[in-house]
Amino acid sequence: MGAAPIGAKTIPLGQAPMPSGKSTVPLGGGPQPLPQATVKMGGTQPMGDAINQVPNIQSTAIDEEEDWDEENVDAGMMPFAIIVLILAIALLAVEIMTKLSAGA
Repeated sequence: MGAAPIGAKTIPLGQAPMPSGKSTVPLGGGPQPLPQATVKMGGTQPMGDAINQVPNIQSTAIDEEEDWDEENVDAGMMPFAIIVLILAIALLAVEIMTKLSAGA
C-alpha cells in the first residue's frame, strides 16, 4: 500500500530566459500633466420665462365609468379558481393512488 501516487511526472523548470537587447530606461522630462476632462458648456435659457407661464393642471377626478373596474376585479377569477381546485384534488388523488400501489 506504500506505492507512489499515479500521475504525470513533474518536469523541473529551467531558469527564466535572459532579456535580449537594451534594457528599458525611464523617460526624461518628468511626469506630464493629465489632459483636462472638463468641457465649457454653452449658455442656457433664463429661468424667468418658465416661471411666468400658466401651468397646465388636469383634473384627477375619477370618472363614473372607471369605478366598475375596481369593484369587479375578482369577478372573473371564481370559475378559474374552481377549475384549479378540481385539478389539484385530482392530482392529489393520483399521487395517493401511486403511493398506495407502490407500497403494496
